[in-house]
Amino acid sequence: MKKSLLAVGLFVSAACLAGCLVIVSEETRSPDGPPVCAPADETIAEIDAVSKLSFDSDRKQGYKRIAERTELSADAQVYLVETVFKKLSFDNAKEEVLLTLIGNPSFCRAAEQAILEGLDRLAFENSKKRILKAISERKV
Repeated sequence: MKKSLLAVGLFVSAACLAGCLVIVSEETRSPDGPPVCAPADETIAEIDAVSKLSFDSDRKQGYKRIAERTELSADAQVYLVETVFKKLSFDNAKEEVLLTLIGNPSFCRAAEQAILEGLDRLAFENSKKRILKAISERKV
């Protein structure tokens, strides 16, 4: 898991340095076939700024506001999930932000995968169950 987090971190860093992120997927592929170059997501810089706040409750509120945004990119969602697991101290704060993101209409599979991979970083079984239930209810 550490290798995958490192790989994601390196990918995000490279994308920021390059000034554009090449996303090769069916949604961003032009009709002719070559991938479309999308600008680097400024939301990641905002997530980093929120991470520098002193108090856990302030970070939670900042992350939650970001998680509520519609049309949040997949990269920003994954980065938000990873940052929530790293920067928030309390399970209830992590759970609140993650449930907000799961409830977002733009919640994506990559973010779901990041949550599932990080689920063991939650200390309480009830928090894990609520997160899994919310993910499951989206699929019904």
